[in-house]
Amino acid sequence: MAQPIQFDSSLTEVEQLLDQVSASLLAGDARALEAHSQSLRDAMLALSSMAASQKAVLFANPTMQHRVAAVSTRLAQQREGLARRAVVVNRALATVLPQSDAATYAGRGAPAYRNSAARIYANAAT
Repeated sequence: MAQPIQFDSSLTEVEQLLDQVSASLLAGDARALEAHSQSLRDAMLALSSMAASQKAVLFANPTMQHRVAAVSTRLAQQREGLARRAVVVNRALATVLPQSDAATYAGRGAPAYRNSAARIYANAAT
């Protein structure tokens, strides 16, 4: 059974990892983002299992409630920010390497890209 002190230190770790994930996103450092995201995922799993066993004791504290709510809000904001960034990256890639209208499995010899430098790769595959 987790003690409130353990929960507090686990929550502090999650808050620090959220800061590191945010910094990695802003810096555009994909390797650091991957490492910090994995650490954050592991820390969140540990925190959630502690919270489940100590719900009555831990959430009676208004300060703890506020911190947990802030973590929840920050996670939602990061998830939304990542979704937006993915759209921007996909649009940029579509500009550089426009896809053809053909289906993915259109048949042998169908070029994957048209009117771009990437057609040399499509022609080499056939």
